[in-house]
Amino acid sequence: MEAVVERASSDLSAVMPGLVRKIRRATARVFGCWHTKLSRPFSRGNETYRTCVVCGARRRFDLEHWEMVGSFYYPERNFISEVNTP
Repeated sequence: MEAVVERASSDLSAVMPGLVRKIRRATARVFGCWHTKLSRPFSRGNETYRTCVVCGARRRFDLEHWEMVGSFYYPERNFISEVNTP
C-alpha cells in the first residue's frame, strides 16, 4: 500500500506538497508507518534523535556508536506554548 501511495505522491508532490504530506500521514495512521524515511541525527539540548519524515516519530540516536537505540516515540506538542511565553 505504501508503494502505491509513494508512486502517486511523487507525481503530486510538485503540484501539492502539503496535500501529499497529509495523505502520507493519514496512510501511516491507518496502516501503520514503517519508518523507512528517517532524517539525519539532530541534537537538541541533551537529546540526539532521528525523525521519521512521514509520521514524525522520533528514535534516540547514540553518537558514540552511531546507531539508533530504543523504540520510536512521538514528541510532546508543547513547543507552541514555549514560543509564545514571554
